[in-house]
Amino acid sequence: MNLPVLDVAIGISFVYLLLSLICTTVNEMIAGGRKTRAKFLDKGITRLLGGNEEFKKLLYKHPMIQSLAESDTAICPSYIPADKFATALLDLISGKGKSLSDFAALREGVKSIPGEHFQGAMTAILDRSADDAASARMLVEKWFDENMDRVGGWYKRNAQMNAVIVASILAVVLNADTLHIASLLWTTPTLRAAVVEQARVRSQKSRPEELLPMVEYSDPTKPTEGTPINVPSDQALTQEEKSQLSELTGWQNDWKAFQDWRQDLPGSTAPWGRLFEHLFGWILTALAVSMGAPFWFDTLNRFMNIRNAGRAPDERRDKSRPATAVS
Repeated sequence: MNLPVLDVAIGISFVYLLLSLICTTVNEMIAGGRKTRAKFLDKGITRLLGGNEEFKKLLYKHPMIQSLAESDTAICPSYIPADKFATALLDLISGKGKSLSDFAALREGVKSIPGEHFQGAMTAILDRSADDAASARMLVEKWFDENMDRVGGWYKRNAQMNAVIVASILAVVLNADTLHIASLLWTTPTLRAAVVEQARVRSQKSRPEELLPMVEYSDPTKPTEGTPINVPSDQALTQEEKSQLSELTGWQNDWKAFQDWRQDLPGSTAPWGRLFEHLFGWILTALAVSMGAPFWFDTLNRFMNIRNAGRAPDERRDKSRPATAVS
């Protein structure tokens, strides 16, 4: 289906997807630089332990936890597996030289740790385990995971707010004006065709994450063993995509218009007038990009499917492959 309107929609969706991927990368860089995961994890563990700062410090210094931190001066690790947390916690509660399965030591240890919230939670766990060490450990892991789900929610909301801010900055810095991009795609068939081809290539890659979670669980048989998330390599923009994006965005035309205005050439307009013209396009771009890369990846694929479904019967779907002879 060779409809210019459809190709323009594909081009705009493609640009939004690329900007969303950049937004995700910048967001992760900010999260890494500010140690956001570690800070949210620390906040979650603080609530888990009922605000007992002294006991929390002991927990972080336990060999099972300390070995996970980037350095000895780190607030806390960016990720703690549930099994390691359970081991460290029960070891500290039972006391030095006592076994993790010594329930008498565990019950006495719980009483010696200040904090009504923590004492109540741990007493309930020990009671439910019926003095079974494996069951107690499993319940502690479950308790930790449930609280980490809440921490993941905090982290996600924080990342979403950051995404809106980053998207707005990107729209202005790159001069990603949706209206200008649409106009370029509509009036430049060669550029439109090149962008649609790059969009086709991108649509065949893996679906990006909405907002990268704090951890991922790659092995379904080990639900307590996860690893911190980084931006996947296939989300990085290719050189061709960067080139297409630079043709659709940027300040080149505005700079030329500014030079014309300084020289008082006929037909030139004041730069602040052009900035006002861009404002609505920037707002559209920022709002669209903040919706996330998965949304625009799915939207792009829907448009590509419509375009592919409308091909003529004798037109090959993949022109890079030889046509199959029909007997």
